[in-house]
Amino acid sequence: MNVSRKKTKGITESVESDSLQLLLEFRHRVRACCEEARKVNGKPKIVYLWLCVTERGIGHGGPSGANGSGASTLALHEWLTIVDEAASMGADWLVLTLLTELGRHPDVFRIAEWAQKTHGMTIGFHLGVPTLTDAETRQLERFDRQKTRIMVRREDLDKMRHLQDLGFTIWTANPQEEGGKPDCQGPARMIYVNAKGELYTCGLVDGHPDYRMGHALERPLRAVVADPSVPHYVDESIHTVSPACDGCPSLVANFFRDNL
Repeated sequence: MNVSRKKTKGITESVESDSLQLLLEFRHRVRACCEEARKVNGKPKIVYLWLCVTERGIGHGGPSGANGSGASTLALHEWLTIVDEAASMGADWLVLTLLTELGRHPDVFRIAEWAQKTHGMTIGFHLGVPTLTDAETRQLERFDRQKTRIMVRREDLDKMRHLQDLGFTIWTANPQEEGGKPDCQGPARMIYVNAKGELYTCGLVDGHPDYRMGHALERPLRAVVADPSVPHYVDESIHTVSPACDGCPSLVANFFRDNL
């Protein structure tokens, strides 16, 4: 059977149009469900979702094993579910702390894009490696400038001036001097997930067994946050500003809210 090129093109465009419409409708329904969850559960408690990305990637250890250090890798759809859960709890910020090059793991952009386009989240890219390739810059240009923040340490701000020229807002990842008390709400307003998919009260105590809250795949985030048997605080004796606080969404957002 012969099908003309014009007809084939028309069919292809129709399929692509239908797929795009389905995606847009799905995003709308997901956002509506999250809004309904916020209404049912009253005033939002969680504001920030903070994820850490290393050279190995994001969520490269599954929940198996005594300390949650399995060999499996969290799939993209599992990360999108975590974003959806956090959004349903009121989170309107997603901060990605990258301890490696921004473009090393493409799923980072997919997760951020889903958070912003589906849930209207403000995205913070905290760059531990404060250099960008042209390809990485082009990826960033896909994001809403009004709802995107680029964060680097104070001494690296000049390296990001070209992004400022493109309309991005550049924030200092370490606005407070080290050694002082962090100006943040800590775990009361935040969900922190490290590069193994493990939940901790905040990035300051990442890896400290006394502050481990479980693994992102073990049970729903809402159940973890509501569980009184897991730690929901950081002891005052160690709750001081250090490089581990770099990019902390609560601390950084508080600083720029009060100083703009």
